Amino acid sequence: MTAYQRIADSLRRRLLAGHWSPGQRLPTGREMCRRFAASQITVRHALQILEEERLIERRQGSGTFVSSAAQRKIPILNADFLGSIRRHAPRLQRRLHSFRWAEVDAELAAPLGACPGDDVLLATRIDYLYDKPAIYDEVAIPARYADRLGEEELGQLDFLGVWQAIQDIRFEFYKQTIEATRASPPISRLLQIRAGEPLLKETNLLLLTGGRVAGLFISYYRHDGFCFEVTYPYGACTGREAEPQKAAKQSARRPKKPTKRKTP
Repeated sequence: MTAYQRIADSLRRRLLAGHWSPGQRLPTGREMCRRFAASQITVRHALQILEEERLIERRQGSGTFVSSAAQRKIPILNADFLGSIRRHAPRLQRRLHSFRWAEVDAELAAPLGACPGDDVLLATRIDYLYDKPAIYDEVAIPARYADRLGEEELGQLDFLGVWQAIQDIRFEFYKQTIEATRASPPISRLLQIRAGEPLLKETNLLLLTGGRVAGLFISYYRHDGFCFEVTYPYGACTGREAEPQKAAKQSARRPKKPTKRKTP
């Protein structure tokens, strides 16, 4: 871990353990710099991480305070799972739960663009944070894009990068769906929660050039530990709001036709 990650981890543990009460003011930046023997930039970076996790609130001119929301949520920012985990949960560890080859059934054939009976790699994984299960996911990869993969590769957090390098493939884009669901009895046992508890379900379909499906990933996040956040320029994903402004600009740029004067 980097210096700012170690500071964030130390403060995070104290916050979650109730070392400071909700609404209580934290030590000043200078005090933290002395305590951790770190620069102001490093401490500021650590505090920014905790603010993104909604553990603290920074108030201009007043200082840094413990958030009234006592529960921590790890933000998955802009669909960047690996970057978000490295930033907010560097202690998260992945363990491979199952790994097997099978024939595609009718349920998987449609999303994978495969035919029933085609070979497919199926795997399940569990991500642990402080030895507690936090995420469970299911992986399905057609054999032609998985023939060089093994258990070691599937168990890595940076699996997508490793997968592209080993199979010599490049993802062009992916389709993502996030929805609320409830834990089935098998998933509840794996995540050590009650059956029926709410979960965040993320479905990712990774595609190659020409729309070929490389793999299907379905992940179940504990709702009490994660949230999804996306930041994008306003109007970047839809043209509806931008159209009136665009039309107005074009109208302003268009020279007016001279009016003809009527001769008496």
